[in-house]
Amino acid sequence: MPKQEFEKVKEALRKPATPEAMREAAQRFREYEEAKKAKGRPTSKPTLVSRGFKKTYPHAIELKDIPRELERNPEFYELLSRIIAKK
Repeated sequence: MPKQEFEKVKEALRKPATPEAMREAAQRFREYEEAKKAKGRPTSKPTLVSRGFKKTYPHAIELKDIPRELERNPEFYELLSRIIAKK
C-alpha cells in the first residue's frame, strides 16, 4: 500500500508549481505517511537536509514538516520535484 501512495506523490510532484498542485502534493505526502504508519513500519525521525546557500526554506526539515513546506514554498516544491519525480 505505501508503494501505491508514493506513486501518487510522484505524480503530484510532476505538475508545475501552482498553489493547487502544491496543496495536492502535500496531501498525497500526508497520505503516504499515514499508509506507512498503518502498515506498521518502524517510525524514525529522518530529516531532509539541504546544503544549498541562501534558500527560502530551512536547511533541515523533519519528515513530518515536509507537507507544510510543500504547501507554502514553491522553491521547496521544485526541489522535491527534481529529487522524487526526477524532472
